[in-house]
Amino acid sequence: MGLAPLLLLLLSGAAAGQPAPEVTAVLESAEDARSPGLDYVVDLSLHVSDPATVWKERTARYTMIARGKDHSLVVIREPEQFHPGTLLIMDGAYWMLFPRADRPIQLSARNVLDGDVAYGDLARGNLLKNYDIRSAGQETIRGEACHVIELVRNARAGIYPRIRYAARAKKPRPVRLEYYGETGALDRTVWYEDYGDTAIGTRAMRIVVESSRRPGEVSTMTFANLRTLDVSGVAFDVPGLIAFRNAARKRYDAGGGQAAIEDLVALVKDASR
Repeated sequence: MGLAPLLLLLLSGAAAGQPAPEVTAVLESAEDARSPGLDYVVDLSLHVSDPATVWKERTARYTMIARGKDHSLVVIREPEQFHPGTLLIMDGAYWMLFPRADRPIQLSARNVLDGDVAYGDLARGNLLKNYDIRSAGQETIRGEACHVIELVRNARAGIYPRIRYAARAKKPRPVRLEYYGETGALDRTVWYEDYGDTAIGTRAMRIVVESSRRPGEVSTMTFANLRTLDVSGVAFDVPGLIAFRNAARKRYDAGGGQAAIEDLVALVKDASR
C-alpha cells in the first residue's frame, strides 16, 4: 500500500483507540523526520525562560553526535566552565562525565526528567521502542490536519509512561508531542517548528517545550549546522565516553580552545590505533 492511500484509509476509517499496522507506518515516517537513523552532527542552543526562578532566563550550547537512533554523545560548549563535560545516551541509558571527573555517573530517570538531560531525551529518545502504539484519531493543530497516536510504555526503558504524538497527515512529521508523567498528569508539551531542508533531510530546526509542572517555564532548542560525519572510530559506550571527553580536555587544556567535533573524532581515532 502506498503512503497516500494509507493516509486516506486512516482519515476515513481508523477507529480511535484501536491498534492498526498503518499507524505504525505513520509513526515510523514521522520519527525519520524527528530522529533519523543516521550518523550526523548538530550544534544546538538551549534557552530556558522561567519567571519563577531567581535567574529568570538561562542559556546553554551543545554539540551532539548521533549514531543511528539509539546512541549519542553530547559535549557541553556553554557555560564554558562545564566544557568539555560530555553526556552519553546509549540504548536508553544516560551517563554524564564532568570536565574533571575520573569516572562517569549513570543518571536516574528522575535526573533525566528534571535536568537539562531531559531536552536531549526529547530531541533523541527512540520512541519506536518500548511503547505500544494506538491510533487516537485526528485533530487539526495549528491549521494542519494531524494523526494523533497514543504511545503507552510497555518496557521500563521508556522514561514516560504515556505520550500523545501528533504527526502531520501530509508527509508525516512531528507537530506536537505531549508527555505524561507517572501520575497520569501532563508533564510537558513539545512543539516541533521551523522545518527546513538540511544535509540529513527535512528537520525541525526549533523545538519549543512548555512545562506543565512549572507553569510559565518555556524552553527553546534551536538547531544549526546539521552535517553527516563518519563516526566509525568512536565507541558509543562508557569507555568511548571517557576517551572522547579526554580528547576534548587535552585539546582545551593545551590552549587550543574548544575543538570542532570533527577534530575530536579524528583525535579519538588516532588514539585508538
